[in-house]
Amino acid sequence: PADGFHLPMADLRQRPDADDAVYRRGAPDTFDPVALRAKLSAISLRSASPSAEVLEEVTLPSFEHSVGDPVDHGVTFRRSQHEVVIVEGLYLLHDDHSWEGLCDLFDYRVYLDADIDECIAGLKERNKAIPGYTPDEIEVRCERVDRSNATIVQKSSSRADMSVRSERSIDSPQAANA
Repeated sequence: PADGFHLPMADLRQRPDADDAVYRRGAPDTFDPVALRAKLSAISLRSASPSAEVLEEVTLPSFEHSVGDPVDHGVTFRRSQHEVVIVEGLYLLHDDHSWEGLCDLFDYRVYLDADIDECIAGLKERNKAIPGYTPDEIEVRCERVDRSNATIVQKSSSRADMSVRSERSIDSPQAANA
């Protein structure tokens, strides 16, 4: 659910570095890891103090691509229905920009080791569907922003309990359907 913790565009536009923050949306400092930590702590029995109320239900935001922003209550965790929680997100192992210690909430951490060049090439292809951007603008943003973000993610890999190498190629049929 980490995508649901993107800062809303309205919040990014209020920052002193608004143009840069909006352009770099997806970088670690354009998320709300404090809110993510609070929600994951509400789910985790391990992080609760003995006197803390154990919530049966916790709602989390999701990310609505058609709106381009998080949507409240997009995901619901129900303790009576869910025995295992899998959390996916680029910066869950990151140790800066208020993400510090977040990975300690997880019982087991898996890092997917993917080839950055293949990932960037896939993003360039996917982003061609975004209206209002030229191929040159997509090329530049992917190289400047997304490659920088991928490097940040790669540096966090040592905090994982297990690293799995992705064998997926951008030329494979599976990649084309992703």
